[in-house]
Amino acid sequence: MPDQMITPCAPVLRAESLVHRRNAAAMLDGVSISIQPAAFTLLSGPADSGAGLLLRILGLLEAPDAGAVWLDGKPASALDDAGRLELRNRHFGYLFAEPFLLDSFSIAENVAMPLFKIAGFDIEQARARTAEVLRFAGIEAMADCGVLDIDPIDHHKVALARALAVSPRVLIAEDFALQLPTREVAEFAALLHSIPQTLGISVVATSPMHPEALGPDREVRLEQGVIAADSNPYPLQEAPAHD
Repeated sequence: MPDQMITPCAPVLRAESLVHRRNAAAMLDGVSISIQPAAFTLLSGPADSGAGLLLRILGLLEAPDAGAVWLDGKPASALDDAGRLELRNRHFGYLFAEPFLLDSFSIAENVAMPLFKIAGFDIEQARARTAEVLRFAGIEAMADCGVLDIDPIDHHKVALARALAVSPRVLIAEDFALQLPTREVAEFAALLHSIPQTLGISVVATSPMHPEALGPDREVRLEQGVIAADSNPYPLQEAPAHD
């Protein structure tokens, strides 16, 4: 991890005073965090730390009980369901522990699906973009293969290519190493680490692996619903005037 402070600039995501409770127990207790653009941020901590919950709230997959999230300085968490869905579709990519690929589709078809359903690409545009993200993930040669014909790590690479297909502002990677053999975690983490550098997309992730093995630009450790440590703090900014 870098020793120097990251140069301040406008955050891609900002959360302020997040509170979330389950069964009256505080799972997030006033958490505020800014996520810098084009960097790999790892949220870590034990199972009950709130790290996974913070990731889901930052990715607009779950709503806080109190507090707010901004995307590129615009309010996000306060939108209605349709508004949040629009932001998720247009500005976020999601990578989960389970790849959720469709066995009856080829690799290219799995990756291209959001380009038709979300981005409204025509066939030629979708073909070109699919080839581009498959090439980035190192699996372009597998484009016509069936899902059942490839190795487990390649399933995750296909899921990653699909998540990147719509050119999101932020990639949300939840427990991405959970189903990968230890020997393959470093390979996949290196691929994630290259996304900010190569594509300019921010990556925010959780992982059951030891953080030092993943080499994030920044590790934010949570314990009992609060931020206990931050390896490379990013300056919080005041809420925009229109908020």
